[in-house]
Amino acid sequence: MDAKTSIEIAKNLLNNAIEMNMSKEIIFKISQRIDQYIVEYYVKYGGLNGGTEEEKNQ
Repeated sequence: MDAKTSIEIAKNLLNNAIEMNMSKEIIFKISQRIDQYIVEYYVKYGGLNGGTEEEKNQ
């Protein structure tokens, strides 16, 4: 699974956890995991310094 898909899945999990009024600890852990996936995405695809995902694949 690529980083972009992981971010989307984790984002949906976070929204569901918030809607279900889950504990703040669980919501915080999901949020941290999203942050981790975002960092991985930026490292892999050049982040703010370069190109889009499609440009990197060419």
